[in-house]
Amino acid sequence: MNFFNSAPQYYFAFVVVCAVVCVVSALVLAVCLRGAGWLPWAACLVPLLLLGKTYATVGRAPFYAMDVLAAFALLSTLHQWGPRVFSEKRLRWFRVAAVGLAVMACQAVYRGIAAGYPGALKGLILGLYPVLGWCAATWFLTRPVAEAVRWRWVLYVPTGGLFLTWALNIPLQTAASGLYLAIAGAFGAQLRLRGKSRLLLWTLVGAALMTAVASKRGPLLAVVAAVTATTLAGWDRRRRVIRLPMLSWSIATMGVLGVLGFTLFGQDVSDMPVVGGLAGRVLRSHDTSTEAGANVELRLEMWREAFRSVQEDPLLGTGAGHPIDVVRHGEHLNASGAGPHNSFVGYVFYLGWPAGIAVVLLVAGTLRRTWRARQHPAAASWFGATVGVAVTAFTNVAFETTYIGLPSWLVLACAFALVGVPREDGEAVGGSRGTVPVSRGAPACRLPSGTGLPRSASAEVPVSS
Repeated sequence: MNFFNSAPQYYFAFVVVCAVVCVVSALVLAVCLRGAGWLPWAACLVPLLLLGKTYATVGRAPFYAMDVLAAFALLSTLHQWGPRVFSEKRLRWFRVAAVGLAVMACQAVYRGIAAGYPGALKGLILGLYPVLGWCAATWFLTRPVAEAVRWRWVLYVPTGGLFLTWALNIPLQTAASGLYLAIAGAFGAQLRLRGKSRLLLWTLVGAALMTAVASKRGPLLAVVAAVTATTLAGWDRRRRVIRLPMLSWSIATMGVLGVLGFTLFGQDVSDMPVVGGLAGRVLRSHDTSTEAGANVELRLEMWREAFRSVQEDPLLGTGAGHPIDVVRHGEHLNASGAGPHNSFVGYVFYLGWPAGIAVVLLVAGTLRRTWRARQHPAAASWFGATVGVAVTAFTNVAFETTYIGLPSWLVLACAFALVGVPREDGEAVGGSRGTVPVSRGAPACRLPSGTGLPRSASAEVPVSS
């Protein structure tokens, strides 16, 4: 250590050599060992689900460690997805949208840098992450179902991350946590239909902790919307009794105890356990003199200002990093320089109307494809996860940030691809392992996440292990 302290250049060289050795070793392992391609993705996403923004912002903008690991994960599996990246028909329209967004993002970043906007380079992720999602989904389609099933424990990580950040007193990014819990809750709700409620209960515990620590409306709405959407999509209409998978005896018992405790000891809505702060914010949302009401009014004003600004160049947008200056009574309300708190509006604002329309159509198309294939449990889960992504993008600065944008585009790409047209690689439709034609005219659905077999094994749906 004394030698390194006296010669820091040797210390830097030593670190670089160790990093290169580790990267080369992992690359060789991922190429040679079957199923090892999941390891670099786990190294990229598991710390993100645990620490959120704290991990995602390690590095120097616009190059972060998480993005390097994602690129390394794709590089290590290039021999698997590379030959199919431009020929995979299930991703045809997603591929077109991703390439278009990448081109629009490049011109927006160039214009933002030329205009001297702060953080213009961060706009690269508006086009980079759709391309990453496209490549990752292409690789995902090449993997057998059994490999994905072995990594289902990752869905338990978001709640563990909430407990970790709470215990270490790390600032909580509720928008990111809400998205992670919404994705886990979508798959947990579908597993609950099959009688396995551990993931859903664990996710609901995380949602309760998030609501108790930070009383935010948008993140909890994303979780509730994802679980409810999966429930509606996965509900078997032939049943006369509706089972609500988000309810169980334990959750009902805790709810009754909470209501009784508030009735006996509470003096105000804010005294309610867990949801007291959130309930108070919701009740004060109409009063612009309060923080909750002013927050809603500020977002609406930012959206109006974004649409007014983009009228100057509706095709190309205002450029990456363009600030939104909302002034009321001589006071700058958006002092932090944040985006319009709506990613759909954000794409229109930064990249122009064609890019914004492309993102809206892409999300709507993904929802339509997964809804049409909802008879299969996997499609119902991806439908709920996509709803969670859409709600988060509508209520927060989502696609414009690293810690929300990357998992959001991965979900959109995988949901779009895994519920797509059948393969044409010589396998019979419906006879290939992992592909299920769900109904007449509906797209085939590949089993991606171990959510089980369809509820009925008919002649149309082949049973695979």
